[in-house]
Amino acid sequence: MNNRSLIGIGGGLGVAVLVAAILIAGTQGTAQNSQPVAGAPATAGAPASGAPSILVVDRGAILRTSVAGKDLIRQIDEFGKAMEAKYGEEEKKLRADAQELQEQAGVLSPEARQKKERELRERGESLQKKVQEEQAAIQNGINIARTEIEKALGPILNTLFQERGATIMLDRGAIVLGSVDIDVTGEVIKRLDQVLPSVTVTPSKPEPGSQPAEQSPAQ
Repeated sequence: MNNRSLIGIGGGLGVAVLVAAILIAGTQGTAQNSQPVAGAPATAGAPASGAPSILVVDRGAILRTSVAGKDLIRQIDEFGKAMEAKYGEEEKKLRADAQELQEQAGVLSPEARQKKERELRERGESLQKKVQEEQAAIQNGINIARTEIEKALGPILNTLFQERGATIMLDRGAIVLGSVDIDVTGEVIKRLDQVLPSVTVTPSKPEPGSQPAEQSPAQ
């Protein structure tokens, strides 16, 4: 029996995984629900020929480089470091105790070994439960802060959409080739910085039945 199964921890604390996955999920979600409504009225700047007028935004760049996005990322990093400091030593002690038990397995009676294994497993499960509950609270706080960014972003995108007489707005990730002049990410970030200079991540217990944000597997 290896240490991981012995103490009931399926892969460590996963604090670094939490930070990376939240950032990935954030770039996927930001502005996704803030696209201009289909059929939004075009301005006088719309092409007279009826050809589509396309604008491009980089949602990932908005999260990474806007003032509010940087503030969100900074707080995520701080939460990750705090969790490492809070639970890292406890996890190391568990693994050290599990290794020591394996080394003593040959001299302990079956009853004594089973008792120690049970105690280690219970400690591991308790630690994992505490970590998972705190991660869920942090994730919920991040979701709320990210929603605040999305709400501020929606009117900005719609205003630019109408100002430029656009008929289509696409995410940079969907573009293979495109000229720089159709990318309005810089202007979006400039306007977002003016209306939302910061967000606050407040960990809170998720509402019963709420779905956690989708997270990509760690590399």
